[in-house]
Amino acid sequence: MVEKCLQSIKKYIFWVLLIGLGFLWTGTAYIAQAYRLLSLMDADSVSRITCGSYYLFQAAGICVVAWFFAKHPTFAGGRVLPFWSTIFALGCTAVSLYSTSLTVIIISGFLLNLAIGMLSGCYLTRLATNIPQQRRGAVFGFAYALGSIGTWLISLPMGGRFLWYRESFFAIIALAALTLPFIQHLSAPSIRRSLAGHPQKKFDWNLIILSGAVLLLLSMENTLGFSFPLKGASDSLYIEFVRIFYGVGLVIAGFVSDKNRRFGAICCLAALAFPFAALAHGNNEAGETLMWVLAYLFLGFFSVYRILLFSDISGKTGIPAFAVLGLMFGRLGEAAGTIGAGFFSGTPLIIISGAVFVLVIVLFFLLYQKIYTSVVSPEELEQQRFTAYSARFGFSAREQEIFALIIRGMSNAEIAAALYITESTVKFHIGNMFRKSGFARRSELITDYKLGSSH
Repeated sequence: MVEKCLQSIKKYIFWVLLIGLGFLWTGTAYIAQAYRLLSLMDADSVSRITCGSYYLFQAAGICVVAWFFAKHPTFAGGRVLPFWSTIFALGCTAVSLYSTSLTVIIISGFLLNLAIGMLSGCYLTRLATNIPQQRRGAVFGFAYALGSIGTWLISLPMGGRFLWYRESFFAIIALAALTLPFIQHLSAPSIRRSLAGHPQKKFDWNLIILSGAVLLLLSMENTLGFSFPLKGASDSLYIEFVRIFYGVGLVIAGFVSDKNRRFGAICCLAALAFPFAALAHGNNEAGETLMWVLAYLFLGFFSVYRILLFSDISGKTGIPAFAVLGLMFGRLGEAAGTIGAGFFSGTPLIIISGAVFVLVIVLFFLLYQKIYTSVVSPEELEQQRFTAYSARFGFSAREQEIFALIIRGMSNAEIAAALYITESTVKFHIGNMFRKSGFARRSELITDYKLGSSH
């Protein structure tokens, strides 16, 4: 038991480090490239490029990985795709930091974010294929916290402006190199592992569309009122420092969501209060910094929720391609919100933000009701009761099959014929069931089950 527990912990640490280091070096490259643009362009234009156009390319990269997992899962889940995506992303980072041509810098940024989207898709899909549902939030929370806090630590040299300098590229190379040993251990996941012996569960396209719409609007609403503060970055706001609070929020959100998905979803919705608070503070630098600290603490629930929502759908349906759709819809919403915030300001922006807020509230509660308060059919309820009763006594899979036929009133001979086994084998399993349950006759076992008493 102890050895098995240690193996599970080692497995979780592996995925935390792989996802966390991947997020750390790609996030660092993203910020360094944004600062490079900021030294050549005005802040508003850079915001529209980095949080608008670049996010669209990240979404495109995620779509590429989702397609590969749908059509070529062995290739998508192996080491080749993330390895070459890493090499390609490093090349684009080098060009964007050392080129003197603004056009080349912007184009290399597009390609860098395409690769970032592909790497994110490769890693985050594993939450659904390799991590049990009750641990996904914690693994993701710790991984992204590692990336957020790590970015702050890397930025500390040169008076906290290390990422403004081209020399930061060498730190990015070193961090990317740390991920390579983990990538070498990747192999195509056993996609049907959690569904072994069971038919694939059907998925509801209406649920997929509704979930995507909610995440897109949540991200759009958040970004409309709280876009990336690049003006503050060049003045007083220390972006990397406030990401520490993001890391704390991610870890808390991960544990809470694993404990109770419903509560995690509600906290995600509550995070929408911060965009309105940011709008109210306007250009007040002290208020902006405070809002970033508080928002990053609370928006951990938002980041965790949008990943877990589709990871859970992917895990239940056995379709890995669904796992990354949460991040994809999130990036599309952030791009739309950034573009909207770039074209509107003042009262029009508040009106648009309010309309999106109302729409997202309505759709969110429709989704909440569909996922968390859905009506269970009598057949599903009976199956749940049967499974719980069998688990209470530790009945094996074969014993459960025999028990189900006993409840229907079948004799030993009928059970043997139905399961294509000998009658003596049936008697052997029934004897084990009596020993485990403490009953001496099948009539007692049937009565106990139907009355639901269970001594």
